[in-house]
Amino acid sequence: MDIENRFVRLEEFAAVTGERLARIEARLDQTATKADLSDLRAELRAEIHRSANETIRWIVGMGIGLGVAGITIITFVLNNATPKVPPAPGAPITIYTQPAPATAQAPGSAAPQQP
Repeated sequence: MDIENRFVRLEEFAAVTGERLARIEARLDQTATKADLSDLRAELRAEIHRSANETIRWIVGMGIGLGVAGITIITFVLNNATPKVPPAPGAPITIYTQPAPATAQAPGSAAPQQP
């Protein structure tokens, strides 16, 4: 009887072990393999590079935009910082006519004087 008892216990153990093995195999079907992890790693690297390139484009674009906006604002402020004063009107043009010069006579050519 001892052998039959052992045999029954071994069959029960085999049944329990079979159930446990079936659960383990079901879990193994859901776990990732090396190939799955390699594909996932490649996808993640591509996504990281894509997002890094997009971030760089945004930063460069924003830098250029802010630079242009800053230059525009500075130009506007500097052009309008002081009020525009119209140029002062010049003095009116006045023309003065010069009197005709008196004819000067030479000292020895004076008219003879009568005694």
